[in-house]
Amino acid sequence: MKKLSLFLLVIMIILLGAAAYLRLGARLIVTNAAVNVRGASTAPEEWASLFVDLTDGAFQGRVIADAGMSNSDDFEFRTYSIGLRNLGMLRAEWITIAVRAEEGDIIEYGEQRGFSLAPYSGGTITVRTLALASSPVERVVTVSYYVYGRPFSIETLVR
Repeated sequence: MKKLSLFLLVIMIILLGAAAYLRLGARLIVTNAAVNVRGASTAPEEWASLFVDLTDGAFQGRVIADAGMSNSDDFEFRTYSIGLRNLGMLRAEWITIAVRAEEGDIIEYGEQRGFSLAPYSGGTITVRTLALASSPVERVVTVSYYVYGRPFSIETLVR
């Protein structure tokens, strides 16, 4: 009976260790974070397309503020890119990205949804914003994801 108890104790310790490893290893790390800024006046086609989509109600994204987009010289397109690495043994799924809105942000669009990372792999996820050129570029970006059905999120400052 003692041998059986000892055997079951060892099995339980191994299973608890494996569960702890999976739980602690179920995380993504940010490998790099960057923002690319481009004046809206340098991309007249994209500016016109966004203007039409917003006025027609066909815009696919998040409207943060109404700025009366009349002069493209007052705005910037900003692309926030986050490099990620999956350190765990399980696939990270439904990875999404969102920029914490601050004063001067107008819209957020082009975000990738349903993006996933295989175990021990890396990738990049991006989101675009339209903001007033006078507003600071620095933003907090939140990356949300699921590992084996459990939600996780990380925040990083992008400059």
